[in-house]
Amino acid sequence: MQQNIWFTPEGIEDLLPDAAKKLEFYRRQLLDQFELAGYDLVLPPLAEFTDSLLTGKGQHLAVDTCRFTDQESGKMMGVRADMTPQVARIAINRLKQHGIIRLCYVGEVLKTRNNKAKGSRSPIEVGAELFGHSGVESDIEVIELMLASLRSIGLDDLTLSLGHVAIVDELMTLANLSVSEKQTLVEILLRKSIPEYQDFIAERPLSNDLKQVFDRLPSLCGDAQTVLQEMQRLKTLSTTMQAHVNYLENVLQWFGAFSNLNIHVDLADLRGYQYHTGMIFSCYAAGRKLYQLARGGRYDGIGSEFGSAQLATGFSLDLRGMLDLLAFPKTQEKRVIYAPNCYDPVLIDAISALKKQQCVVKHMYQLSDCPVGSEYLMLKADEWVLQIKESAIES
Repeated sequence: MQQNIWFTPEGIEDLLPDAAKKLEFYRRQLLDQFELAGYDLVLPPLAEFTDSLLTGKGQHLAVDTCRFTDQESGKMMGVRADMTPQVARIAINRLKQHGIIRLCYVGEVLKTRNNKAKGSRSPIEVGAELFGHSGVESDIEVIELMLASLRSIGLDDLTLSLGHVAIVDELMTLANLSVSEKQTLVEILLRKSIPEYQDFIAERPLSNDLKQVFDRLPSLCGDAQTVLQEMQRLKTLSTTMQAHVNYLENVLQWFGAFSNLNIHVDLADLRGYQYHTGMIFSCYAAGRKLYQLARGGRYDGIGSEFGSAQLATGFSLDLRGMLDLLAFPKTQEKRVIYAPNCYDPVLIDAISALKKQQCVVKHMYQLSDCPVGSEYLMLKADEWVLQIKESAIES
C-alpha cells in the first residue's frame, strides 16, 4: 500500500539520467541556433497571477491552467500552460523597445489535462517569437528558423504544413455569419465532420459563388501546387480575400524552392482560430503525419488588453515529447577518476587540476566504490598519484 505514494500523476513523469542528458544536449543545440539567428533568451516565471496569465489571447488556456491561491496576496495564481503569452508580456510590458524584438525561451509547462494520446502534461516548451513586424517576411523568417532548428537536432526529412485562418474568417464574414455561427462552423471544421459541415452550409442562404467555395473548402488540402491552383478562384470574392491568398502564395513560392522539403496546405485547418490571426504553420517528420514536431503562426493584437497591441509571429515545440525521435548525442567521453573523500589540501589541489582538464572526479568512501579497471587517486609517499584498480581483491 505504501508503494502507491511513489506513483506520479498521469502524464507527469521523471526523466532519468540518460534521457535528461539527451534533453539537455538538444536544449543547448536549439538555444544556440536561436542565438545565431539573433533571438535573445528570456526566462519567464513558472507561475503568475491569472489576471495577466489568462487575459486577452491567453483566455483560451484557462481550461488547461492549474490554479491556486497566492498565500501572500490572496489573489489567484496559475502555473503556465504555455509560455507564449508570458513572452509577449515581457516584450510589451518589460522591454518596451521600438522596432522588432526577437525573443526565445525554454521551460517546463504544466497542463490540467493531456490533449494527446500518451503525451506529457508537463512538456518542455522551446520556442521563438518575433514582435513588431506585420509583413510576410517575418513569417518566412520564423518558419525558416523552425526548419533550421529541427534540422540542427538531426531531423532532416520534414513536411511543412501551411494554412491561413484569416481566409476562412473572411469567407464567414462574406457569408454574413453571426459570431455564434462562426464558432459553430469552426468547431465542425476542427472535428472534420463532413456530414455536419454539409448540413450547416445547406441551411445558409449563400450566393452561388460562395456556396461553391464553401463546398470545396474541406477538400482544399494536400499538395501545395494542387491547392495553389484551387485558391485562385478565391481572389475574386473580395479585395481582403485576394490579399490573404497572395500572402499565402508568397510563402509557398519562397519555400517551394526548397528541394528537400515537402509542403502541405490545409485551408480548413482552424487550429488556434481564437488565437491566431493569419498564417499558421506546423512541421512533421516525414512518414509520421500524426506526430507534430513544431507549430506556430501569426497572432497580431497580443497585448491589446493592456493598451499596447503588438504584431507577433512565432513557433514552439515540445522537446520532451520528441526525445524518442532524436539520436543519443555523440559526445566525447570524459575521463572518470575516483578520489578519496578526505580533507587534504594536496588532494584538493590534485582534484581541481583534474577538473580543469575536463576530467570527471567522483568521490569514493571506500576502495570498493571504484569499479575494476577505473582510475583512482592513491596517496604514495605524501603524493597523490593515479592508479588503475586491477581487481576486486584490492578492495
